[in-house]
Amino acid sequence: MEHGVVGSRCAAGAGQILTTKSPVLKKQRNLSVRSSPAHAVTTFDDAKGVSSSVVEEKIGVLLLNLGGPETLDDVQPFLFNLFADPDIIRLPRLFRFLQRPLAKLISTFRAPKSKEGYASIGGGSPLRKITDEQANALKIALEKKNLHANIYVGMRYWYPFTEEAIDQIKKDKITKLVVLPLYPQYSISTSGSSIRVLQNIVKEDPYFAGLPVSIIESWYQRDGYVKSMADLIEKELSAFSNPEEVMIFFSAHGVPLTYVEDAGDPYRDQMEDCIALIMGELRSRGILNSHTLAYQSRVGPVQWLKPYTDEVLVELGQKGVKSLLAVPVSFVSEHIETLEEIDMEYKELALESGIENWGRVPALGCTSSFISDLADAIVEALPTASALVTRKPDDTDSDLDLMHYLTKMFFGSILAFILLLSPGLISAVRNTML
Repeated sequence: MEHGVVGSRCAAGAGQILTTKSPVLKKQRNLSVRSSPAHAVTTFDDAKGVSSSVVEEKIGVLLLNLGGPETLDDVQPFLFNLFADPDIIRLPRLFRFLQRPLAKLISTFRAPKSKEGYASIGGGSPLRKITDEQANALKIALEKKNLHANIYVGMRYWYPFTEEAIDQIKKDKITKLVVLPLYPQYSISTSGSSIRVLQNIVKEDPYFAGLPVSIIESWYQRDGYVKSMADLIEKELSAFSNPEEVMIFFSAHGVPLTYVEDAGDPYRDQMEDCIALIMGELRSRGILNSHTLAYQSRVGPVQWLKPYTDEVLVELGQKGVKSLLAVPVSFVSEHIETLEEIDMEYKELALESGIENWGRVPALGCTSSFISDLADAIVEALPTASALVTRKPDDTDSDLDLMHYLTKMFFGSILAFILLLSPGLISAVRNTML
């Protein structure tokens, strides 16, 4: 990656954690873990006195992340993969067969502007490099806790894809797996999408159907994460000439409002809870700065979670705020939304709006306390690993498919014709998406 701050934080330390699973999540992905008695994880202890069956156990950790184009030529196909995901563009059931044509259309129109953004940060995303560094740091941290594990990286929209990581897990004959999405808060569009890929594999592959798996769905509430974020904020505040006057500006990646209101996405609630925990930790240290939360990176004409980052920056400038510390709270790695959107676009907008002093908290990267806490989360999750089961499709599913078949073909074809062939609508979509 292009951010020097990352490499300097790639060391491992020590921390602790507790995992939670929201009932909403199981409803979303139709994936559950059978509760079964957990063995004491004796692999963490010295080999002396440990049974051979335990010693031979092969632990795997699958890190899930978004992925990003590594060259400018990768941008358009990366965007296609992104928008072809039904958890990113949620089409009505009737029109789901249009997912890929629509993804092609949007990715083609968005690619030129996206290429400009990636060109401004060095010609590609640093996400894979940073995630690999985090994987290596995590392996070292686990070994310090007497747990030897194979670490795998699975990206959702670019190489190495989740499917590639899963193939390697099979080749390595892993006997127990912990799945760790590198998103602190759960959303349908991030962790949920990656878990859905795993769900589809479980349905079809007997190896994974019988593999004990533990999924850490969200971990923003862990002491190690909260304290690591507070440490970075405290450090960056000290760089201002008057730290007590600085407003702490949390900028989170947005999601369409319908995800929360119609699909039951817990992301907004978890984000607000996350901010409260971080600010609570800061206040326990005597840091009493004001703060606010806004959402960035919205796309298209639909309403996203509010308030919007760009609008709030203008409002703060108008209210006379002079010093601002931006905190990217959805991300643990530097990438396009931190290096270009926050560091360039939002910084410029803030300064134009009257904010005179701008700072930005770096992503956690390989911060030792953060990596150590993730290692603790993995250790704690292992005893809960059990076989994954998926709900069988409802009988009504096939009936609905049969009932809607002709309707899909008729109305879907009309919609495709209008969307893909009408110059006026194409121009409108293009203006919206760019």
